[in-house]
Amino acid sequence: EAIQCYRQCLVLDPLSRNAGQNLLLALNYIPETKKDSIYDAHKQWGDTFVHQFKPFTNHQNVRDKNKQLRIGYLSPDFFVHSVSYFVDAILANHTSHCHVICYSNVVKEDSKTAKLKGYGHEWKTVTALNAHQVADIIVKDKIDILVELAGHTAGNRLDVLALKPAPIQITYLGYPNTTGLPTIDYRLTDAISDPISSKQLYVESLIRLPKGFLCYTPSDEAGNIADPPVKKNKFITFGTFNNLAKINDEVIELWVQILLRVPDSRMVIKCKPFAGAGVVKKFTNRFESRGIPSHRLTLIGLMPLNGDHMQAYSLVDVTLDTFPYAGTTTTCEALWMGVPVVTLVGSSHVHNVGASILTQVGFTDWIAKTKEEYVNKAVGLSHSSENLFNIRHSMRKLILESHLCQPKEFINELESTFRRVWQKWVSERK
Repeated sequence: EAIQCYRQCLVLDPLSRNAGQNLLLALNYIPETKKDSIYDAHKQWGDTFVHQFKPFTNHQNVRDKNKQLRIGYLSPDFFVHSVSYFVDAILANHTSHCHVICYSNVVKEDSKTAKLKGYGHEWKTVTALNAHQVADIIVKDKIDILVELAGHTAGNRLDVLALKPAPIQITYLGYPNTTGLPTIDYRLTDAISDPISSKQLYVESLIRLPKGFLCYTPSDEAGNIADPPVKKNKFITFGTFNNLAKINDEVIELWVQILLRVPDSRMVIKCKPFAGAGVVKKFTNRFESRGIPSHRLTLIGLMPLNGDHMQAYSLVDVTLDTFPYAGTTTTCEALWMGVPVVTLVGSSHVHNVGASILTQVGFTDWIAKTKEEYVNKAVGLSHSSENLFNIRHSMRKLILESHLCQPKEFINELESTFRRVWQKWVSERK
């Protein structure tokens, strides 16, 4: 319905940036049968959008292959936001090989903003500035590589990227698909999220980081790990804390199969919209119509305090990932709180991020290749409460030792990548 509404808006106003970008974001949630059309929609948007701007072409950056690189990060999400848990380690660990400037498009700063500012990099707030003003600042700052962290999500500044203020532009972290914008050169990913054999198309050239494209910094407010609830409840509780838009009928069909195969099992689902009684009723009906009574569901709305949100994982024995739009931050959070996550691989980046995370931390047994396997793996995890207890209380140490939480190793890979694309750019212009 949302996709149809956005398309109707674009009939009325073909250049509506709000409708156009919300349409592109919404397309990521639909089943995987129409990925070529999703690419076409992004590319068409990018080609149309860039024509509204006159990109810089004569960059005056010092063309020294081995100089200190000037790296710019542009984001609306330098606050308590999913992206911040992955940019934290980057800003905290950049070496002297890079001079970093953060261009913040944050509307309302908070404690996480203060933390990120505290890492000592240059910080420039650009929220009130138009695209040309921001681009002029970036040009004057002589940024060699500009990394945008939002894609088509809220508060993005793709208008700035359309002006090409830096000779090399990269999209990373915040959006699980191509931006469609021809002025962006690269997209950072890995070989699990985007296998070499993948047929998914991108406007940008892909750079696959060798051990995973994410580096997670857990919340300081997460608190201690609790015993799995099955120990007290004597029944298994499945759960997900993913965005409600990710929970489509295909996902529910598999969850229902799992609940039917595990007697007396329950499911906890936490999403912001469950604050509304109408949403709760409509969502519950989707399960009741498939034979799952409402008493087997616990639906939780927004928890404003991050500590409360993290402790809510104590209600869940096994997390069930969504598809085709898999979880990212929610998957990392569940693992950090000791909760195993079952995910399903697919044919697109957005579908495979869960598999990428589980591969990084060494839990590939929880990655399903088919829907049948997804159900069987979830059911299998429910068979032993002792196994869930052992997983729960060993997980955090394993995560800390994994590549997912090794920031110095990750930043070496990232800075090496930056150096490589910079040297390539310089070589092509000599």
